[in-house]
Amino acid sequence: MSTVYHAPLPSAIEGREPEYNTGRMSRPRASRLLLVFAGCLVFWVILSGHVAPLDVVLAVAASAAVAWVNRRDEALSDLLAWTPRMLGYAPWLLREIWIANIQVVRLVLDPRLPIDPVVVRLPTRYTSDLARTTLANSITLTPGTVTIDVEDETLVVHAITRAGGGDVLGGGMARRVGRVFGDPGA
Repeated sequence: MSTVYHAPLPSAIEGREPEYNTGRMSRPRASRLLLVFAGCLVFWVILSGHVAPLDVVLAVAASAAVAWVNRRDEALSDLLAWTPRMLGYAPWLLREIWIANIQVVRLVLDPRLPIDPVVVRLPTRYTSDLARTTLANSITLTPGTVTIDVEDETLVVHAITRAGGGDVLGGGMARRVGRVFGDPGA
């Protein structure tokens, strides 16, 4: 027979009454509900391409139903809120990837092969793990740099040149990712 040890609740350690979840959910903001409704409706119209009156009525009904069912799910409304900003970030990231590709090709084709690898630590103060993950992936997608580790709120990045490491530490990409997620913690 084995004994299972359960750690005491923080309330028991501090000598106060425990807090109980009453099961009540917070009331959704109307703006989030409307954002989900509009996002679903636009998505439906784009995918179907039908704008006949009956189709539009069914689309409105389906979008309203989806918005109502997901009214407590903030992740869906957050995703819809980030989408326009992400659509603005993607072309900038593609441009940075293109520029880095050219720089890496120049390094490889240079007879002197001026590679000077460096590992830098980029501190972030994002409140969102998704923002931190997006930054790490964006750095890795950019040729010449790769995120090799995430230590708490710090990204460990390998760059093939000191200038590349300096660009990472400059924080331009981190600030843009922070703006996408509304997280100024860069």
